[in-house]
Amino acid sequence: MTDDFSNVYDDADRAASYDQLEYPGTYHLAFRDIPDLITRHANTPTRRALDFGCGAGRSTRFLKAHGWDACGADISAAMLDLARARDPQGGYHLVRDGDLADDVTGPFDLVLSAFTFDNIPGWEKKVALMSALRARLAPGGRLLNLVSSPDIYRHEWVSFSTKDFPENRQARTGDQVRIIMLDVPDRRPVDDILWERDAYLEVYRRAGMMRIHEHLPLGRPDEGIAWVSETAVAPWAIDVVGVAG
Repeated sequence: MTDDFSNVYDDADRAASYDQLEYPGTYHLAFRDIPDLITRHANTPTRRALDFGCGAGRSTRFLKAHGWDACGADISAAMLDLARARDPQGGYHLVRDGDLADDVTGPFDLVLSAFTFDNIPGWEKKVALMSALRARLAPGGRLLNLVSSPDIYRHEWVSFSTKDFPENRQARTGDQVRIIMLDVPDRRPVDDILWERDAYLEVYRRAGMMRIHEHLPLGRPDEGIAWVSETAVAPWAIDVVGVAG
């Protein structure tokens, strides 16, 4: 287990590679059901949203396309440069590791965290950031925490490969795992932090939050994608989270 945080996308080559990615293959399942989850759990009239860990702004633009007044925050200056180039009128905030910064104030009706917590090590940082996000939610606001299922590191997928890393199968909460992205030119392995599903429940509890709904998206035969493991095993988990009590 490690508490050292290293953002692999704070690298110009990786950032440029990731910037070309939209929603192919396995990534389609990450975003396919988010509009429905928002409608059912976070459909508020003011519609102010924060994309926490926005990277190159893909998920921020996704929220905007679905009618949200969204801004983004990330620790990678290289990724934010790309986000601003694609969306010059957007609000994108550079934040320090473990600190949301004073200019990301809220309140937000919706916070979307797409893959961000995959790269945040240790209980202390996860709980601290989750607590900071809770403090920025409007009354009745919701956080959508989109994370990699532990299973993503143990199978083959349309968009990912893990066959070169058999050690992933023994990994437990807090351990480093490796995965290769197949939809981008940069095939260097990505290092993530595995976090089991029950451990996320404990993070929410310590941060004064609770999971309201868990969604595990599976591929469908009628989607025109040559699924590998996606129809039987969910690569992602999407938690709808609210303030406890």
